Amino acid sequence: MAIPTLTRRFPESTAMTATVRPAIVPMSAESAADTVARRTRLFPGFSAVGAPGTGRYGESLSGSALVVEFMRLTGTEYIFGIPGGASLPINDALTHAQVDGHFQYILTGHEQGAAFEAEGYAAATGRAGWCTGTSGPGATNLITGLADAFRDSRPVIALTGNTATTAEPEAFQAIDIVGITHGKATKASFRPERAEDVQPMLVAAYHAAVTGRPGSVLVDFPKDIQIKPSTMRPWEEFIARHDWSAPVASDAEIDRLADLLATAERPVLYCGHGAVIDDASEDIRALSERLNLPVITTVHALGTLATDDARNFGMIGMHGQVVANIAPHLADLVINLGARFDDRVVGARPAEFAAQATLVHVDVDAYQLNRVRVVDLPIHAGVRDTVRRVAARLAGREIANRDAWLARLADLRDALPIATYDDPETETLSHEWVYAEAATAVRDAGRDLAEVVATFDVGTHQMKGAQRFPAARPRSWISSGGMGSMACALPMAVGAAYGRPDATVIACVGDGGFVMSSHELDTIGAYQVPVKILLFDDAALGMVTNWHGLFFQGRDMTSERRRGRTVEAVDVQAFKDQLISMVSDALTADDLANALASITNELAHKEWPLFSVTAAGYGIPSERVHSKAQFREAVRRMFETEGPYLVQVMLPNKNQVYPLMEPGTTPQDLVWRESAPGSGERVYVKDVFDYATGTLKEPAAHGQSARRDDIDLSVV
Repeated sequence: MAIPTLTRRFPESTAMTATVRPAIVPMSAESAADTVARRTRLFPGFSAVGAPGTGRYGESLSGSALVVEFMRLTGTEYIFGIPGGASLPINDALTHAQVDGHFQYILTGHEQGAAFEAEGYAAATGRAGWCTGTSGPGATNLITGLADAFRDSRPVIALTGNTATTAEPEAFQAIDIVGITHGKATKASFRPERAEDVQPMLVAAYHAAVTGRPGSVLVDFPKDIQIKPSTMRPWEEFIARHDWSAPVASDAEIDRLADLLATAERPVLYCGHGAVIDDASEDIRALSERLNLPVITTVHALGTLATDDARNFGMIGMHGQVVANIAPHLADLVINLGARFDDRVVGARPAEFAAQATLVHVDVDAYQLNRVRVVDLPIHAGVRDTVRRVAARLAGREIANRDAWLARLADLRDALPIATYDDPETETLSHEWVYAEAATAVRDAGRDLAEVVATFDVGTHQMKGAQRFPAARPRSWISSGGMGSMACALPMAVGAAYGRPDATVIACVGDGGFVMSSHELDTIGAYQVPVKILLFDDAALGMVTNWHGLFFQGRDMTSERRRGRTVEAVDVQAFKDQLISMVSDALTADDLANALASITNELAHKEWPLFSVTAAGYGIPSERVHSKAQFREAVRRMFETEGPYLVQVMLPNKNQVYPLMEPGTTPQDLVWRESAPGSGERVYVKDVFDYATGTLKEPAAHGQSARRDDIDLSVV
């Protein structure tokens, strides 16, 4: 089997089909202490009572038993998945492990859900998430979630079963899952061909998943390798073959960055997911406060500063705050901390991003440096260590006054807010109102917003959630970024709930994503996972419908979820009489179920679909609401109820998401809002803000940019 080589992004990783024998990497004395701390965090079994995972050295163990021992060493709590014939030996070993109290196996509704649940666990905790599937379709069903974790730098480890090493290539459910995924949908994929390969490959896979820029990995176990025995050797032997330390900036780089921060008059910290991954948020908050630094974030770094922090100027990018997109244009220093200059941020012409500023990029992934945007000071290092060393270097130094700069940005934030589509004079529900009311209900229920984890599918509700739902700390706002995967929010919320059992976990889903992920209601209902679900139902694939309106003259047939169905008036009394009669005649549980199914079927044909009833079928309390008054009561019942809960929010209007960076444009071409909600007439930022002078225009000088006819829809 030919194994493709990886791109330059991960030159240190290769797929393996034979015994792993990487070279031992020498460690500098300076990094030894940090490396010991990292190993303790990554392998808690070494320091735990009884040293789990290390007590069977010298014994003859099957490949499946070795998997369990390694999971114990790494402190695994849960593994999400579905068994099959080719993975039964591993699943049996996992069963014994759960019975022995080592960790828990979570049977999911679908393998895609398992991968997303492992990713949600990783995103909420920073620790590796584990998932498993069988061969053939079981393995391929994992791919979307693994690709999502790969693109969004979340450590996920997938274990798949496969046909034996002696099986012919077209055996039942045989698939080259390593060739399909390696370097494409995973950071690296592995397949042991001998029993002796299992231990070194597990360590190599884990190393790839959790070091450098994290990501997903897959280890594919032929069935005979799951069963064959080998002598268990000390894990330390294989761990020592890899460098577990993080790259660090040179003293010269730290000195230069410190000088820039001390003297810049208009600096901006542009924080990305790398800052969250490296647990640098507290250090960034301290640096921002001490040096009076404004902070803007990518969507994955929401919560780096609390939403209500005066120095937090919000999310940058395609649907971000106007001031966050203007700030790099006005700045004299932009420091990118762990972001990758995504096209949704820098636009179609990256060289024009922060063109007048000195640009610094700190990233643990060397491949990202100067890849999209050439910078003045590239630093290959972790964010936290860099920020801490710079802060120490600046101790006692005189710092430029930034009061005027902060005030200038605050004025722009006030003058160019994100427009709302909520009508306060009506009972009509909107995303904006629902998110605000949900946050209020959390507080009213005595829950701490800092202990809320919210997951989001991809679409209109996602971007409005990024704009509106408060993120009090990192790892509290979780979604799919690089892949843009619908159907992620529900399973991610399951993983987050297991990883953060003390948190209030809210899954914010659209009706389209809910249909794609509703199989995980089976998981939520069976285990009574305490996920609170806000289901936004506008009977459309909202964001796609928006783009149909923006660029395809409103031709939205392919995204209209009712498929031409009309909502019919419901004779409530007639339905009540029919239901009462059927229930009264019921003699068995089957009769009751059939009565409810019959009346649900008739009602669904008039008001299709009834998602709240779908949830109830899995033992999940649920409600459907059409008005603000109804939602206000429902959301409070939701937060007062232990366990899962679903509220189906009926949205009559399909609203656009503004601000908007149109395809093929730059942040300087940002659409601010519509002239009036629903008008379709776009108001560009440059109509009211003069980029040449960096000031707001007087009302009399406000322009009206012509609607662009040169939008390049070939540019994503």
